[in-house]
Amino acid sequence: MSKFLNLNIRDLIHGTLLAFLTVFLAAVLQVTQTGAFPIFTDLKGYALAGATAAVSYLIKNVFSNSLGQLFIPESKKPLDGGIN
Repeated sequence: MSKFLNLNIRDLIHGTLLAFLTVFLAAVLQVTQTGAFPIFTDLKGYALAGATAAVSYLIKNVFSNSLGQLFIPESKKPLDGGIN
């Protein structure tokens, strides 16, 4: 995980994967429900939903610390309590 108020390349890869899977699964759902492949206007809506999912994921990661805690800055104490 990235540090509080930072993103790393792994976050960007996960966000892109989330966007792709959102679009792909929405299209598969339409095919199974209607039996017809989506047309361009449908794909435009799916792409918007995918982009929204990716941006939401990235925003969540920007405001999470390296322990996954939301809106809590990085702790200044060492994780082991300072005992060596």
